[in-house]
Amino acid sequence: MSTMEKDINLTEFQFDMLPSDERRLVLDNFVLLDDNLDSTQDLELGSHVNRQLFPLKLMFPLVIICKQGEMVAQLNLEDIRLEQNDVLIMVPGTIGEDVSVTKDCRVAIMAIPESAFPMLMKMEHSLKFREHFSHPLKFHYSDAEMEHIVMIYKLMRSIINMGSPYCKEILMNYMEAVAYFTITKLEAISNENVKKQRGDILFHQFMNEVRRYYTTERQLSFYADKLCITTKYLSRVVKQHSGRQPSEWVRDYVILEAKALLRQNELSVQQISDILNFPNPSFFGKYFKAVVGCSPRQYQLQKD
Repeated sequence: MSTMEKDINLTEFQFDMLPSDERRLVLDNFVLLDDNLDSTQDLELGSHVNRQLFPLKLMFPLVIICKQGEMVAQLNLEDIRLEQNDVLIMVPGTIGEDVSVTKDCRVAIMAIPESAFPMLMKMEHSLKFREHFSHPLKFHYSDAEMEHIVMIYKLMRSIINMGSPYCKEILMNYMEAVAYFTITKLEAISNENVKKQRGDILFHQFMNEVRRYYTTERQLSFYADKLCITTKYLSRVVKQHSGRQPSEWVRDYVILEAKALLRQNELSVQQISDILNFPNPSFFGKYFKAVVGCSPRQYQLQKD
């Protein structure tokens, strides 16, 4: 296992879905690059994905650049579709349940430790960059923009292969360039959000609060208080914008986290019950079984 894989838990996300391991490059504990951009072989995903990995929890920032084809990933209870010229940025804590790709899919991935973010750009831009990433974000780029992004990615690969004594410093400048492409998109999104109606904003604020507190808070009144509105109004807004009740969103996030922890086979049901702030394992078991249809222990022992 490489130093980077050990330090930032890369084993939490398996890169076996990319068919050519020989393309993987790791520089100390700073960056990991992998891609199949120049492959002439169709991607047979079925032989590369270990379904037992899902659901899994990402423990490091990950960037996926889709140059061609299509990828669909189920992240934090949402289906996110990547098509040609799309870039997806995932933050630590993202929970993935499934992934599928077309045979002609050509992607590049970049993983860096979260501690590297402040080094990538001036502090004020670093904060602007990070404050938006409470959940996975997808951006679409023009052909010209994507050519620049792919060119920068390939330059990063060449620098690592050259083994320059200033490799890390050069890579930081390349990654800063990609980050500024992203900031441009973020500013455009922010300008669009200003035009949204209050109901849209409240729904997205609610979802952000759920992502922050679902492991400890399941009462609707908690989220209503955080947003300074009544529970009745919160229920109406969330139902109008998602077709679901707020309690369903909270429940599904709790269950998703529980599944991810159970699949790791590193914690007992008692420990997971404590992490998710249940009064006792029995209560947790009943809560889990009512949704999943089996006990936490039975789910943990499932092979398929």
